[in-house]
Amino acid sequence: MERKMKISARICFFVALAFMASVLVSHGIAAAATININSASAKDLESLPGVGPAIAKKIIDNRPYKSIDELTKAGLSKKAIDKLRPMVTVGTAAPAAAAPPAAASKTAPAAAKAKAAAEKPAAAKLAPGQKVNINTATKDQLVALPGIGPAKAQAIIDGRPYKTTEDIMKVKGIKQRLYDKIKGFITVQ
Repeated sequence: MERKMKISARICFFVALAFMASVLVSHGIAAAATININSASAKDLESLPGVGPAIAKKIIDNRPYKSIDELTKAGLSKKAIDKLRPMVTVGTAAPAAAAPPAAASKTAPAAAKAKAAAEKPAAAKLAPGQKVNINTATKDQLVALPGIGPAKAQAIIDGRPYKTTEDIMKVKGIKQRLYDKIKGFITVQ
């Protein structure tokens, strides 16, 4: 009889433990590590509730983030951000060399981010007040612009001539946000 009570007590203990663990997981308070939105892979981001491939791509494309609330840049609602808050953190982006080897699908976005990060300081090479003429600039001069890599520089060259600086937004991959970053550095004269 005493042995049955001990077994019964153990079963109750494990059932209660399993219940508590499921409650913690459902409320996002699991002991699992949080995901750094500035360095996580698309696959890691997709493991978050409500984040699919499209949202993960938007999160990656809008890096870096200074706070979790900036996930609105990726199209997440305040409600969705509040749901993710206990599961994510904002840290610095990991350098590409420190990233572990992964499949090509994982390294391509990380390599693009590392390349973009490496190119951002290039804008500092432009002297204050110096502007790049998008109709005559070399590929290297265009790459010195913030957010412009070799592929976009070539696309800018291929899209010439431009009548206004706004015409650069006709180039694939250059939308309003990127234009706002470079408009102070470009000219058509």
